[in-house]
Amino acid sequence: MADLASLLESEAQAEIEAILGEARSKADGIVKAGEEQAKSYLEGKKRAFDNDLNAALTRAKSGAELEGAALTLKASHGANEQAFVAAQAELRAFTKSAEYEQTLTKLIREVKNALGTVTKLEVNSTDLEVAKRAAGAAGLTAEIHASPDIETGVRGYSDTGSSSVTNTLIGRLSRARDSLLSEVASVLKA
Repeated sequence: MADLASLLESEAQAEIEAILGEARSKADGIVKAGEEQAKSYLEGKKRAFDNDLNAALTRAKSGAELEGAALTLKASHGANEQAFVAAQAELRAFTKSAEYEQTLTKLIREVKNALGTVTKLEVNSTDLEVAKRAAGAAGLTAEIHASPDIETGVRGYSDTGSSSVTNTLIGRLSRARDSLLSEVASVLKA
């Protein structure tokens, strides 16, 4: 489980650094042009996500939101917090998209790989139907329950119930937050 977290952290950092680099080079104060660029970038990342969850659509959306925040907030004192709040909102909005089922399938597969045998899954109540399809696609027949504590992902329990793994998009963003703060500040100052 530590290897999975380390791998996700490393890939998240690499993805965010690439996105923030692009944001710095293109931030010219024209919000509309920046938003169009972010939209185009996100579309490219969505296509790439089918082949590689580690490309992390989550980070692409977060990075794009950070780029938009950098263009609109002009490095105000509270911009760091606003950028992360906006990134979380993007992740929550992503759960309503057609691509989310593929993402949830991959998140469930990662939980399965980490735990081995999974007998129970918890998802947000709004994700129950998507989770049933995603669990089937991941090769699981586990019970699926609603939990208000889970959003933008899944929590899986081992067959003994003594081990669990939570794998959510917002959780990944939170784990990467400390390493991203200085990068976000640099972008917002530009």
